[in-house]
Amino acid sequence: MKSILYSKTLPEMVEEAVKIYNKRIIQSYRDDDKIITLTYNEFYQNIKNVVSYLRKIKVKKQTKIMIISDNRFEWLLTDIALQFLGAIDVPRSSTTPYSEIEFIAKHSDSEYAFIEDDKLYEPIKNIIDEKNVVVFNKTSNFRNFYELLKDDGQMFKKEEIFPEDIATIIYTSGTTGNPKGVMLSHKNFMHNVRTITPLIKFKTTGKTQDVALSILPIWHIFERTFEYVCIAGGAQIFYSNIKNFAKDLVTIKPTIMSAVPRIWEHVYRKIIDKMKNENIFKKTLFYIFLNIRALQLNSYRILTNRDTRIYRENYKTRFRKILFSLILFPLFLVPSSLAYFIFEPIRDNLGGRLRGAFTGGGMIPKYIDNFFNSVGITLLNAYGMTEASPGISSRRFDHNFLYTAGIPFDDTLISIRDENGKKLKCGQKGIIFVKGDQVMKGYYKNPEETEKVLTSDGWLNTGDIGIITHDGNLIILGRAKDTIVLLGGENVEPERIEEKIEENEFISSAVVVGDDEKDLAALIFVEEEKLKELIKNFRLNIVNIKESVENIKIKEFYKNLIEEKINQSKDFHPFEKIKNFKIVAGKLNIGTEMTETLKKRRKLILEKYRHILQDIYGKK
Repeated sequence: MKSILYSKTLPEMVEEAVKIYNKRIIQSYRDDDKIITLTYNEFYQNIKNVVSYLRKIKVKKQTKIMIISDNRFEWLLTDIALQFLGAIDVPRSSTTPYSEIEFIAKHSDSEYAFIEDDKLYEPIKNIIDEKNVVVFNKTSNFRNFYELLKDDGQMFKKEEIFPEDIATIIYTSGTTGNPKGVMLSHKNFMHNVRTITPLIKFKTTGKTQDVALSILPIWHIFERTFEYVCIAGGAQIFYSNIKNFAKDLVTIKPTIMSAVPRIWEHVYRKIIDKMKNENIFKKTLFYIFLNIRALQLNSYRILTNRDTRIYRENYKTRFRKILFSLILFPLFLVPSSLAYFIFEPIRDNLGGRLRGAFTGGGMIPKYIDNFFNSVGITLLNAYGMTEASPGISSRRFDHNFLYTAGIPFDDTLISIRDENGKKLKCGQKGIIFVKGDQVMKGYYKNPEETEKVLTSDGWLNTGDIGIITHDGNLIILGRAKDTIVLLGGENVEPERIEEKIEENEFISSAVVVGDDEKDLAALIFVEEEKLKELIKNFRLNIVNIKESVENIKIKEFYKNLIEEKINQSKDFHPFEKIKNFKIVAGKLNIGTEMTETLKKRRKLILEKYRHILQDIYGKK
């Protein structure tokens, strides 16, 4: 395995993996009701065929090629084939707005394109010649991908690739303004492969292998690097989708997976909604055992010195915690062990074999972290960004401090600094800077933006706000550019407030606002099904769902919820209280108000709902 991890480039890494894992399954996917599998050897032969075909149509080293597609086995195959040619792929989702695709195609100087279906040629028709287009689905207008797979492979040749060569240009999600093209090299990716793979503890020997379920968009850096890591670890990657996700969890029984917090929130909601329909005895028993298990596990973390603390506690406080835990741990040991077996159906619904799930794209809400830890599902929160390929830090199987983003990966430096660039001490809040071989080369054709985030000595300004705890764990507090500055000069990180509000099942999303205002306010998004449920619960005579958001009882319900969660909580400053709110019937849509990785596009949301915000603050 050492030869894989210390490969200099992605093609070299793949070749080494094929030598070691040749007969193992590398990819599997659902074709109607059949499961199709590919071995490492078959995958490599497909690469040879695709490379040979692309050479025939004049694809060369440094040629820019767009991949506009969602999760499918052909995506990774295409990506790796392009790496063997030394070409540079430019990936994007099929649901990306056409205007954005057109901008990226033009800005990246792309000459070829792999697209999911014919209609995706529309936004690039004036930029890329149709003879340079390959379609994954059936097509009568362009080359079909299966033509490439059927090539004889005679012109296969691996281009001479160097670690500093650019492998891809990934355009940022574009939460504000035009997206920027992040240039990532083979060296950048191999840093992540080398440092992350050993942490997952893959089954690299023997007949059994790990199975990874792929549900996140592969064009996004988090899932893409995760799949590179899976190749290095000899795992099988199964491609799922939202429609089949629940079924695939049970059928495929993954041992590892990558996900974003929203997926775990969705799973949690389904479990809680199901529990609501149980009889009072089952419901009460469930919550009693859930609390017992949480208390017992917390006492274990305290006794093993793995409880999350920003500051080192004084001797008396620590002594009291340890003493209390020494009583609690043995007292709840038997009921906690019983609870683990009671929660077995929950684990079975996730396949029953899940060793752990790497979760990125944001911090896991505390209640979600607590819940899955209590039922026996290990969530390993990771932190990164496209500009860092993406891995910066992560929790580990043997270092899993809840509510944190773990410790830096090997060969990675993290520094917390103030607005003037001065380094801060542990426990002080500031902007996160990172340095390591995973840091990008810069933004494509955008030196001005590159200079804003890369210092002369190689440090990347992430734009995220965080704290390093006394024991070296990183806690993410939000985005610096999302910080709300109130009229009184107070700085507010909206994400932690929103996260707390969103704990309630009757809230789809919350968006906290208040820039240059005296007080904070919030937009509360509620899906129509949940509004119908409230109408039924309150026995209201309302036919038009959208009218329900102005109903006194429903508004009172949400007012009380905000009071309890935020305004009366000691976890928030007085200036962080929500003084006003508006209920919006519906949810934030992926691709418009939210990015594909479920980050809120605040600028767009504030613009779209400007009329409501003006009403909240009494402005015309």
